[in-house]
Amino acid sequence: MKKQMIGFVLATFSTLALAGAAIDVPVEIDMDSKVAFGNMKTARFSSNEFEQIGCGTRTFGANDVDPGFSWGFCQAQIIEGESVICFAYDKPDLIDQIKALDSFSFVTFRWDDEGNCTYVGSSTQSQYIPSKKFKD
Repeated sequence: MKKQMIGFVLATFSTLALAGAAIDVPVEIDMDSKVAFGNMKTARFSSNEFEQIGCGTRTFGANDVDPGFSWGFCQAQIIEGESVICFAYDKPDLIDQIKALDSFSFVTFRWDDEGNCTYVGSSTQSQYIPSKKFKD
């Protein structure tokens, strides 16, 4: 019980400390570990015109009787002409995770030697939304 209370207090204070905060997480790609991560907001508003990260899905042949065939992909780039991309075929859990991404999500993904996505993670929280006010 004491450990649970300590955890609750720490979680509460850390949440309060971040209230109103905006966090930039530039895109990083580690080719040795086969992992890429960053938040879409930082990539979108980066002064680096080549920085990007995100994922997408495609579904073919779906109708009222047949769910069709769905696949997903994730990609990241920092330097012109050097990008990574992985694909998720017949992996409904990864495709569902990709579909959960939002405009200002933090995205992380891993891939194997064949270019298959092996992990997709995301976090959509207020600190990833731009702190700048836009024109109305």
